[in-house]
Amino acid sequence: MTKLKVFLPINPQRGDIPDHFEAFQKFQKEFDVIIRPMSSDLEEWKTALAGELSDISAIWITNVVFTLAGEFNSLIDFFPPSLRVIAVPWVGHDRFDGVRLREKGIVLCNVGDSSAKDVADIALYLALGTFRYTSYFDKAFRENKCDITATRRVIGGTDYHSETKQPLVSNDPARLNWAKYMTVGGKSMDSPSGKIAGIVGLGAIGKEIALRLWALGMKIVYTKRTPLSEEEVKALPYEPVYYSSFEEMVPHVDLLALAVPNTPQTENLINENTIKLFKKGSRIVNIGRGNAIDEEVLLKALDDGTLNSVGLDVFRNEPKVDKRFADRFDVVLAPHLGSFTMDNFRGAAERTIENIRNVIVDDGPGICPVN
Repeated sequence: MTKLKVFLPINPQRGDIPDHFEAFQKFQKEFDVIIRPMSSDLEEWKTALAGELSDISAIWITNVVFTLAGEFNSLIDFFPPSLRVIAVPWVGHDRFDGVRLREKGIVLCNVGDSSAKDVADIALYLALGTFRYTSYFDKAFRENKCDITATRRVIGGTDYHSETKQPLVSNDPARLNWAKYMTVGGKSMDSPSGKIAGIVGLGAIGKEIALRLWALGMKIVYTKRTPLSEEEVKALPYEPVYYSSFEEMVPHVDLLALAVPNTPQTENLINENTIKLFKKGSRIVNIGRGNAIDEEVLLKALDDGTLNSVGLDVFRNEPKVDKRFADRFDVVLAPHLGSFTMDNFRGAAERTIENIRNVIVDDGPGICPVN
């Protein structure tokens, strides 16, 4: 019996092949898995799709899609009639035209909630950093050769250097009264406990973020297109408060956590108008998509004190990132690290296999269809 063919393109510089997993090894025996290096040359893709790949049933997406610089969708009209599923081994799928794929009878799948806990862990790390300035103090402590006294000298300070964006030591001895002045660069060091966390997008990842922030003692509010059902709320250990719109929720929060995909509705959620709705000294964490924030507005809000601090794992023009973020003591940074654990990559590979098998073997809709 002829095996169904699955195409797994790889980047010539770095192949994402989980061939050390038992599930993948079994997958290779069950299907004719074609692992082939592919460049960013669209003509090479078109030739392959018309030739050796003309009878593939599935495509397992890898990082090679990024080398195509957004041109992957231009290949849709060249996909063979045999192609039934495109499986993305991560959550984000905004690079793929799901509507056009569905019109051609191709199911687009992602990994659903597979990475939710790992991404939420990074959101927690970023959130703690915005309240406690742990990222700044880690760097300063190392630079001061683990001298505790030297590192703490900035506590109580009222300002930061206009060019370096690093906190200054206060010349006023009264500011050494830490019972009165718990500040860094004029910005408050606070406990998250008792504060209000607003979650934008209380899906699988948003719920995991909320759970972690609730465990810190934060009160949870959220906004999304439709509120959670009574059953969903009852399943949570916390009782989230629903707001019907982003603009309605923002004035109430001390920390805003963005866990949204890249859609026209989420483009520039943080903009010149919505930033005016925030409490002075609020905080923002973004582990969703960089396009949700106008970064110029964000930097200005940090300078004028509208925002106390921010934590970012995603950026507007990835992989290029505005270098102004790197110098700021009031910005906690991570290099889009949310899903990067061995556990998640294993789980993502297994979910990808399940998606492919469900569609091309079981004639199912896919375990995690997104189109």
